[in-house]
Amino acid sequence: MKNNVLTIMKKECTRFFSDKRLLLTTLVLPGILIFAMYTLMGNFTAGLFAVDDDYIYQVHAVNMPASIAGLLSPPEMRINIINTPEANANAVRQQITDRETDLLLVFPPNFDELVAVFDPATATAPAPNVEIWANSARSESAAARNIVTAVITNYHHALTHRFSINAPTADAPDGQFELATEADTFAMVIGFMIPMLFIIMIFSGCQAIAPESIAGEKERGTLGGMLVTPASRRDLALGKILSISIFCLLSAIGSMAGTVLAMPNLLGMDGGNIWDFYSLQDFILLFMVATSTTLVFVSMLSVMSAYAKSVKEANTYAAPFMIISMVCGLASTILGGIPSEVFFYLIPIFNSALNISAIFSFEVSALNVAVTTGVNLVFTMICVVALAQIFSSEKIVFDK
Repeated sequence: MKNNVLTIMKKECTRFFSDKRLLLTTLVLPGILIFAMYTLMGNFTAGLFAVDDDYIYQVHAVNMPASIAGLLSPPEMRINIINTPEANANAVRQQITDRETDLLLVFPPNFDELVAVFDPATATAPAPNVEIWANSARSESAAARNIVTAVITNYHHALTHRFSINAPTADAPDGQFELATEADTFAMVIGFMIPMLFIIMIFSGCQAIAPESIAGEKERGTLGGMLVTPASRRDLALGKILSISIFCLLSAIGSMAGTVLAMPNLLGMDGGNIWDFYSLQDFILLFMVATSTTLVFVSMLSVMSAYAKSVKEANTYAAPFMIISMVCGLASTILGGIPSEVFFYLIPIFNSALNISAIFSFEVSALNVAVTTGVNLVFTMICVVALAQIFSSEKIVFDK
């Protein structure tokens, strides 16, 4: 019995370790790709909310006192103070909401004089109040608020609380001087999470079906029977890819719908209604991207499966591409935002992730979606031609 076990072990180990493709795809590539992926994710996630070292913060100030201006003026603070009339305060707040500028400081007139005579122990009126308006959905605005708040808070403590910071006012009765809308917060969070989740969902659905449909039939010997039918190899390849894509797309749509509908509740947002944030047009564009991405994955996996001798081997080939696809899902994070240049939308999968991120971040471009769809369809047709050529090779089709 012992000898039989050793013999079997020797035979199986010889088969495993003599197969260079198996060694590469199971022992070497996964470790390298996982290391690269998590290294990239760590680096990009750390820099997701970072601000460039040479960025100059645009800080609008109403009634800026000389005392605070002096504290914010050192060059190393990288603050550009823009003196703003009180009549323009609402317009600046709207610019901050629209993520066009960074910060608004509102001081009462004659702030320094009021602070000098204010005594917390005997005062019967509220202390002079400093309003700091920001938009936390914009990294530069959040960073500017942190810097300015730290400076003013230190000054506040040095003067033994002779003024207040962000006390409730008529414009902010709850004391929240936050100009990020609920939609901004929602987009900021899911704009980072959703693209990679969607790419993984689409790929997983395709991987569950494509290898079985191609490599499975090859393994069972039924693929050869289909090749003797009057249908051309191209028609057979296209029919395979389209039929598989329909099932994969339905699977992806179900998963994506559940994820998107659950996001408001997951993030604890009032109402939990996705239609409050996105329009029907957004979902039509998302459907176009999902459809073309499914075709890319199915066609790519079909070509790999046609080369494989079994479903297991086909899934082994697909594993590294799953990791590559996950990295592509971080496209907007890798680039530090959503680019408008068409060049970035010429790369299959990468372009899909950019468009998904753009849709959920309210920055979608119909042109970029159209370019992505066209590029993905061209890639699919190339794979159809390649699959037809593989079906024409008896050596590959009957290789077991």
